[in-house]
Amino acid sequence: MSDLDMMQQKLSELDELRGRLRQGGGPTEVEKQHKKGKLTARERIEKLLDPGTFQELDLFGTPMATAFDIDKTEGPADGVAVGYGQVNGRPIYVWAQDATVFGGTWANIHIRKISGAMEKAIHARIPIVSIIDSEGARIEDAIQYYRFYSPESMVYFQTMASGVIPQISLIMGPCVGEMAISASLADFVFMVRKTSYMHVAPPPQGKTSEETGDPSAHFRKTGCCDFLAKDEDECLQSCRRLLSYLPSNNKEKPPFVDTGDDPNRREEELLAVAPLDTNKPYSMTKLISLIVDKGEFLEVKKQWANNLITGFGRMAGETVGFVANNPQSMGGALTLDAADKMARFVRFCDAFNIAVVWLADTPAFLPAIDEETRGLIRHGCKLVFSNVECTVPQITIAIRKLFGGGQLAMPGTTLGGDLDVAWPSVERGLMGAEGAVSIIYKRELQSIEDEAARAQKLEQRTVEMRHKLRALEREWGQGFIDPRDTRPFLIQALKTFASRDEGRPLRKHENIRL
Repeated sequence: MSDLDMMQQKLSELDELRGRLRQGGGPTEVEKQHKKGKLTARERIEKLLDPGTFQELDLFGTPMATAFDIDKTEGPADGVAVGYGQVNGRPIYVWAQDATVFGGTWANIHIRKISGAMEKAIHARIPIVSIIDSEGARIEDAIQYYRFYSPESMVYFQTMASGVIPQISLIMGPCVGEMAISASLADFVFMVRKTSYMHVAPPPQGKTSEETGDPSAHFRKTGCCDFLAKDEDECLQSCRRLLSYLPSNNKEKPPFVDTGDDPNRREEELLAVAPLDTNKPYSMTKLISLIVDKGEFLEVKKQWANNLITGFGRMAGETVGFVANNPQSMGGALTLDAADKMARFVRFCDAFNIAVVWLADTPAFLPAIDEETRGLIRHGCKLVFSNVECTVPQITIAIRKLFGGGQLAMPGTTLGGDLDVAWPSVERGLMGAEGAVSIIYKRELQSIEDEAARAQKLEQRTVEMRHKLRALEREWGQGFIDPRDTRPFLIQALKTFASRDEGRPLRKHENIRL
């Protein structure tokens, strides 16, 4: 047999072996996975990446011997696919647990492959996407080699990658124990309705894993889930969309996308989007959609602490992070969960060179005993610290009301921002005119016995107070803008401050109030 024939035979044998290993646990296990409404690991990777770009690595890694009966069962690729490919023409690393092999349980070679991918992603300075579908630790393996390769090595590399490359976790099945902590160390966490769950401790008696780690609860109550998808296809496509807004690493700018939207576009609808009566709610997401390119806004943590809105949009093709109060929830008042939500989002934007726009309409922090006893002061410190620490371009537009501690949360120039402007509808100060009158003129009003006369005096004092506050509003910010010009104003301002560079005192790291 010639060398050529021998080489072709070797290639044929390798192709056959690759094909068999890529089948995972085999047709029966694949069918079980599909019946659950779930894709296999490699099917998920193929849907996430641009067609034909996946380069799988360490395919031939096999489980280590344990001396238990499990050794008699083949574990193709040790239940995880790792490699690199492209999303929207840009490179990423990806790993996906294969639930058709030992239930996707993690073990030494399994974790070694994942940790290796994490390390190489840091070296390559490209994002890494984790696709999680695992029943937890493989007990037989853990007994023999638990500390050799374990989630400890994963969380080490995740911590090293934090603020260096974007990290995204897609929880598309079980995610329990240490793996839940690892998944949540990512910058963004996706979950899928009905087919995914996440929890650390074993479920309490009488509860199932699905109930304990319910994705809807993580999306609405715990804040551990940033995006909740109706099915796996939506999850993977949403991940692709998120990546389109993000830079590959902390030394790059986010990718420019020519949307074709006129940067000078004025929106007449903005004149009436926010009622002048500060007690009336309106849709802040609609306001955002009117100023961003093509009305496209990707909201983050949509149903958790929804009195605050965070998310990404584009302005003249450039990625911008938006932080906005939501008058449709608690009147836009701030809470400790909202403080955490803002701090987390602003720190991500700052780490990855994404300019931040604040749209302010808040009566300040929610006056509630429950909020105070749960640590509102400590959480409020996180928010203020994160805003002051931010070094990317920062622009605040006060839409309607901005009172009290809300001025710390929605920062102006005195907190390091670049611009602080307002719509003509704005009301600023320690509190609104009505609140100020009720305190300053409390005794005067109480001394008036006649109800009609008291009401007349109250109206007089309120009008006077509004005039005084108006004078303050003109002094407070840097100017007023026509609501219709919000989009072109922001685009010009963002271009002006695009090269912003603010030096900070040398230190090992900050000591943020956690």
